[in-house]
Amino acid sequence: MPSIADNLTAVHAEIATACARAGRDPREVRLIAVTKEQMPEVLPALAAAGCVDLGENRVEHLRLMRAAAGDGARFHAIGRVQSRQLGEIAELADCLHSLHDPDHVAKLARACAARGRRLPVFIQANVADDAAKAGADPAALPAFIDRVRAHGELELVGLMTMAPLVAGPAASDAARPVFAALRELARRHGLSRLSMGMSEDFVVAVEEGATDVRVGRRLFR
Repeated sequence: MPSIADNLTAVHAEIATACARAGRDPREVRLIAVTKEQMPEVLPALAAAGCVDLGENRVEHLRLMRAAAGDGARFHAIGRVQSRQLGEIAELADCLHSLHDPDHVAKLARACAARGRRLPVFIQANVADDAAKAGADPAALPAFIDRVRAHGELELVGLMTMAPLVAGPAASDAARPVFAALRELARRHGLSRLSMGMSEDFVVAVEEGATDVRVGRRLFR
């Protein structure tokens, strides 16, 4: 059974190959290890392999892993966040990828202000128009972006999206137009970072411009 280090090496190699095809520098791509189904025992292996960016879907698990991790770890909150959890996000996360509700902006900014910190955030856009997924309608992005930028406690760094859930080889074909659309939205709004791509489709995400890929299952199988 491959080790976590072996799997990280393999994923980095696939990222490098995708970058070569797209004429990109692999150093432009941040690999976020999604530890949502793992226990703190995996943290030393990740750290030893040089993986410091960790992604969590649930605030409860973020709290657990944050308490167990060393000072060098950076935690990315990537799951849907409820209003009542914004204070914990402001306290525990180093970056929020899933800011999906304009009504959360002011409350999150106040929580960051109370803790004396500025939080990098991605706005989640529902590019695929998938009713099962959270995210802003692309047509509503200008007002959403203005709202975030009005709060100095939040640093808007980019856009995030999730591709449709499609099993097997068809996943890449289904994801590509979604990722290309997010890239165009980010360009239109002057945003440089794209959080897109998971275990099934991170390669095509990199080809379409992803700067942050969120990979879990591929690392821990």
